[in-house]
Order: sequence, then C-alpha cells, then structure tokens
Amino acid sequence: MERATEAASESAPPEFDEFAGNYDEALNRGLKLSGEPKEYFAKGRVEWLKSCLKELGVSSIDGCLDFGCGTGTAAPFLLEGLGAGKYLGYDPSGDSITQAEAAYGGLGTFTSLAADVPRGEMDVAFCNGVFHHIPLEARTEAAKLVFEALKPGGYFAFWENNRWNPMVHLIMSRVPFDRDALMLFPHQARRLLRGVGFEVCRTDSLFVFPSVLGGLRFLEPALCKLMIGGQYLVLVRKPGSSS
Repeated sequence: MERATEAASESAPPEFDEFAGNYDEALNRGLKLSGEPKEYFAKGRVEWLKSCLKELGVSSIDGCLDFGCGTGTAAPFLLEGLGAGKYLGYDPSGDSITQAEAAYGGLGTFTSLAADVPRGEMDVAFCNGVFHHIPLEARTEAAKLVFEALKPGGYFAFWENNRWNPMVHLIMSRVPFDRDALMLFPHQARRLLRGVGFEVCRTDSLFVFPSVLGGLRFLEPALCKLMIGGQYLVLVRKPGSSS
C-alpha cells in the first residue's frame, strides 16, 4: 500500500489546486462546444454504469470510491444512481477537496490523503478523466490503490476521454488543465488495469451526439462498441468473491 499511496499523492498536477475555485468555469470553456453542462455527462456515466452492473447481477452496493473526485460533481449521482450506502471521494488536490466538502459534505466523506482510502472495503470504484492527468510513471501505482480498495469481486468503472475522437481534442484544448493531458487509448487502459490484477468485463463508448443532434441519442446503446463517442468506459472486476 505504501508505494500506491506515494504514487497517488503525486497524481494531481499543481494546477488542480489553482483551478479548484473556478473549476466549473474552466471546464465549461470546453464543454460548451457539446451544448451540454457537466451534469449531463455525470448523470449519463452513472446511468450507463448502473445498467452494466445490473447486467452483471449486482443488486446492492455498500461502499463506493470516487477516485480523483475533484470538486465532487459525481457524488450525488453515484449515491442516488447506484444506491450506494456510503461514499468516499478521494483527490490529492487539497483545494479541490475543500470545494467538494463545501458543496457535498453532507453526502459522504472526502479526503486528499491516500492513506485514508481503506483496503478491501469498497464494492464499486469510479473515476472519470483522472488517469490522463497522472504521470505515466505513477499510473500503475494509482491503479493498484483502487485495486486494493475494492472487496474481492468489486468493480472499477474506468471512464476516460476518447483519444480517437477529434472533437475531444478540440474540447480539451480549450480547458486550461486539460491542454497538456496525455489520454489513454482503450487498449492502453485495459493493459494498465489487467497489469494490476483486474479482469476486464467490457469496454463501451458513450456520448456520440452533441446536443444539436440530440434526437439521435436513442442510437447510442447500439453504437457503444464502435469507440466513436466522446468518452469510453472500461469496466473491470477484482477477482474473487465478496461472500
């Protein structure tokens, strides 16, 4: 755990403290090209994850880890959408955690200390666009931290921006803290996660159509395997059984 803790403590670039106070403003510089606010994507990710877990027979979730939670946007969606009994948001950016606690502190626990992330207690872990900000040399240890936090049989929903999608590059170029981020291709994400012991369950792509083409969004479930959406999910499982 010590090595994973050290790596996680180094995973947030200094600019995340700088942008914690105006994170939404900075993010919206890019997202406005999609015509949707950040909440649209946060809700969509959780709804898709919920449907995936249902297909896998997951009926109840006690603990949920939001890895790289930032200012806490996903907290209410994860708690309500997944029906999680408890929520832990972790982000090494102390200023981001301060913002998260101010907005969502009544919903769960937030921490900037990797040592506060428990071992073997979480049913589900979740991250969104986190690993493209983690230095290459620290990504394995960060993934190990998530692996160690999960119960045997627990699931990790790894959401990442789709490097294949040209609109994603344009959007990220407009966001100050995303301009120099190094995204992972889906196969790189799967290799990283398999490397720390996870079993890959599925890979899906979401958010194909911007708001101006919203009438076509009913097609997205049928297109999820084409890797053309703005983001993709690699859903993985920690081997073993929680029973």
